[in-house]
Amino acid sequence: MDQVRAIAKVIWEQRFWVLSVLGLIVGVVCWKLASGNLDAQFGTRKSAIDGMFTQMDGLKNKPVHPNPAVIEEDQKQVTEQTEIVQAVWKDLYNKQKDSVLKWPKELGPQFISYIEKLKFRDDINSSMRSVYQNYIGKRFDGLLEIVDAQKLVEGSSVGGRGGYGGEGGYGRGGGIDPAMAEKDYLVQWPEQDKLRTKLSFREAKPSALQIWVTQEDLWVYETLLNVIAKTNEARGATRPDNTAIHTILALEVGAGAAQGMQTAGQIYMPAGGAGDPSAGGGEYGGERGGYGGEGAGGYGGERGGEYGGGEYGGYTGEAGGDPAAVDATLLASRYLDDAGAPIADGTVGAEYRQLPVRMNLVIDQRYIPRLLIECANSPLPIEVKQIRINPEQSMAGFGGQGGSPGMVTGSGGGPLDPIYAQVEIKGSVFIYNEPTSDPAAAPAVDDGQMAAAQ
Repeated sequence: MDQVRAIAKVIWEQRFWVLSVLGLIVGVVCWKLASGNLDAQFGTRKSAIDGMFTQMDGLKNKPVHPNPAVIEEDQKQVTEQTEIVQAVWKDLYNKQKDSVLKWPKELGPQFISYIEKLKFRDDINSSMRSVYQNYIGKRFDGLLEIVDAQKLVEGSSVGGRGGYGGEGGYGRGGGIDPAMAEKDYLVQWPEQDKLRTKLSFREAKPSALQIWVTQEDLWVYETLLNVIAKTNEARGATRPDNTAIHTILALEVGAGAAQGMQTAGQIYMPAGGAGDPSAGGGEYGGERGGYGGEGAGGYGGERGGEYGGGEYGGYTGEAGGDPAAVDATLLASRYLDDAGAPIADGTVGAEYRQLPVRMNLVIDQRYIPRLLIECANSPLPIEVKQIRINPEQSMAGFGGQGGSPGMVTGSGGGPLDPIYAQVEIKGSVFIYNEPTSDPAAAPAVDDGQMAAAQ
């Protein structure tokens, strides 16, 4: 007890310092408690403010804010645009169907009624395939009439020695059809037998796919020939020496025309003038290669080209006429994708098929713009992607050692007017498929987005 009194007496005597230390301790504890609470409140409020800034940035970057009214209007616009696209698609398809994509009346009402119920690549029964086989064998002369071309003996454009007017005339084993020798004409077409062979089925009854592809080719070839005919008509051509387009060197549709088309929008023009034999590598159809040359390479060599009228000819290729083997390769690289590259397996989109085309012509250079206008205005519009003027001079030569347009002869057998040039045009034709019955559905609204908008 005495010790407690002694301690209490000391504390009392030193009460100033004791109370000062106690007050300091209490103050420090209270400051600590208060500052900790403020830090917690500051962190909470800072996070809330940062979150609001993040939300604002998110709203600013969203094309459609999570607002029920905006979402509803957006869906409405999507539906309207879908209907517009559907209407345009239907209009394009109907225009092509009414003007170009019509099955020839020569096939008969029964065949037409049957085939119009089918879609591209559908099966065709055996009797109808026979009807088409009989028709296509007689169609080629009608193609010549479109451009008023001089008809050659069948098999004469497989390739001879020399080019136009050289040994063998227009090629080995023939020349001008005797029945047509006295008939007036406008256009020379030395390699016409390649197309004749391509559009025929001589080995066996064609498969359904061969018929679909052949008729599609026929529509496109008719389009190309009408472009040539209208270009000549624009000049008022009445004889071979006053035509805008004097000679058809080559017409190709499909895989053979697809090579080198990935780069669009190019015009290749040589430094030398048109019709200058010294600028090229010889005459059209040199001894080896060129157009109608005897050796390897070129169009119509001894073994023919990919689709040429050579040893294998037509669509049959090395398959030897076996329909199953032909169908396996018929669509390979036939169509182009959106980038202009060949589609290896022939798979196309639902809207259209983009088919590559190539024309190689001898043309009055003044009418090249007119030719391009006719390409754009044709019922199956031709999208021109590449033009080469005198290609054997402006780029790598065609067919080996063949070359210049200088040896193409005029109507009197003399040199052709230097105003004529060889022009190669590569492009594509869009063939629209029949529109689907139902327009594409508008995208569904995300449930989370709609909930956030409430």
